[in-house]
Amino acid sequence: MRFTNQEPFVGKHSIAGLTGPFASPRARQVAVVAATCLALAGCSKRPADTASHPPDQPAPPAALARDWNDDAAKNAIAADSGSKATYVCRFAFFDNPQLFTNAHPVDRPQVGMKKVSDTQESVEATSAQKALEIMEAAINKSAPVGPCTADLSATVIDTSIPLANYADLQSGSQIAMLYYFYAKEPLPTADLARSFDMDYQKTSDTFKREDLVKTLAPKYEAQQKAEVAFPYFKVRLSASLGHYNPQTKSFPLFDLALDGNSRLSMNDSSDYAIVPRGDARFNSIMPAGEDQARALEAKVSASGRDRMNVSIDLFVKAADAVSFASRKDIVAKVVAAHITDETGGAIADLQ
Repeated sequence: MRFTNQEPFVGKHSIAGLTGPFASPRARQVAVVAATCLALAGCSKRPADTASHPPDQPAPPAALARDWNDDAAKNAIAADSGSKATYVCRFAFFDNPQLFTNAHPVDRPQVGMKKVSDTQESVEATSAQKALEIMEAAINKSAPVGPCTADLSATVIDTSIPLANYADLQSGSQIAMLYYFYAKEPLPTADLARSFDMDYQKTSDTFKREDLVKTLAPKYEAQQKAEVAFPYFKVRLSASLGHYNPQTKSFPLFDLALDGNSRLSMNDSSDYAIVPRGDARFNSIMPAGEDQARALEAKVSASGRDRMNVSIDLFVKAADAVSFASRKDIVAKVVAAHITDETGGAIADLQ
């Protein structure tokens, strides 16, 4: 499994590998409009063009406001009642962001929003979907937004659980069970059987399929109950390690996208995936001393490349659900990472 960087939220996936940013159909449509405008040397209108409509027809609707709308944000926040958590929403900007919106991420204490980065804004909400709705209202839908993923910085980890006890994450069915729990949705047994049960997939007999659904329903319910009781998982993926940086006295880790904007899907399903969130601890390896740094630098150099391939066991705790486009994902907090070289030799443990 390997993380791949992409433009914001385009729907690619790799074998248990990470795919980056999920670009919505609206984002792609807007991008086409942008390209067309640029090709035509702009999409500006002259005053005469704006007023040119038949006198017996109603005037065209006013242009959509492109600035932040605090009133709309406050109304959407007030309508979202219940226990809330922090969600981080991603904005899809283009080469000329002013072409579409003036609502760029910025601290907005009057509505409880905070700038996370140049393309991300946080908001308090009861769910990822509600966070998305609030953010869309707050910017008058003047730019593509999404997904909104749980911040998870306050998620409690049971440190008494040994990493060796974390369950191996090997199938999309494991993610699916957790998704429907955190999304507070009933298990769609027939859909799950269609995706994951070989017997169901092999027959087209309606009655046999109905019988299988009856048999599988309690099995899926038991699986979900067990996973919810112990939402700690280990997943193996690939990344790369860069050369030693004398300024930071560390080795940078690449292709390990743990910012909550990339997804990790399994071989048997791209519809369900893990969206890992980790902090700066997992961006690099800090050697204990010069001897260790020299030994690791020798390994990286011996690979004959600018970066050395490494394998990573990522330990996570599932904590929330996010649905975007056709995807149904679990947002998971990164607890630890065990890093080895391609031969299995230990390099570092981060936690």
